[in-house]
Amino acid sequence: MKIRKASLADLTNLCDFYQQVCEDQKTDQYSPDWHWGIYPRKEILANFLKNAQIIIAIKDGKLVSAGVLTDGEDPNYAHVAWKHKLDDRKITVLHLFAVSQKERGQGIAGKMLTEFDNFAKDSGYYAIHLDVMKGNLPAEKLYQKHGFEFAEEATIHYEDDGDTQAMMYEKVL
Repeated sequence: MKIRKASLADLTNLCDFYQQVCEDQKTDQYSPDWHWGIYPRKEILANFLKNAQIIIAIKDGKLVSAGVLTDGEDPNYAHVAWKHKLDDRKITVLHLFAVSQKERGQGIAGKMLTEFDNFAKDSGYYAIHLDVMKGNLPAEKLYQKHGFEFAEEATIHYEDDGDTQAMMYEKVL
């Protein structure tokens, strides 16, 4: 498996990957509840390719995992009482992290989280922030296992779901 930063040439594969993730949610007890065409959609992914870092995992020539690290604090997180007070420019936020349903249970998520840490550190960030929809216990356990600390439960406004309760996590690098 190779983990690398995505390029514009990966856009079609990224769209296919996230469309499949959204489709697989229908049979998944725990999911982020994304809606292809709203969030995520091709325009958002293209924008992330230009203005953020999309990290992907390729296994046997197929994209099996992806996640986005954006620059600075997410405006939706401004009201969160983070344990560590950092300048927004020292924070990256992890969005749209997923592993293909067919590839789960092989340690890919853990390897990706390690790489997110490495990309964030190499880019000069001091912390990673993220949110997990309330009730997604496997995701929470994964993040806790990899050093993320629970900050608080907060109401976050999602483009596709509106105001939603989420568990906020932070990892200082």
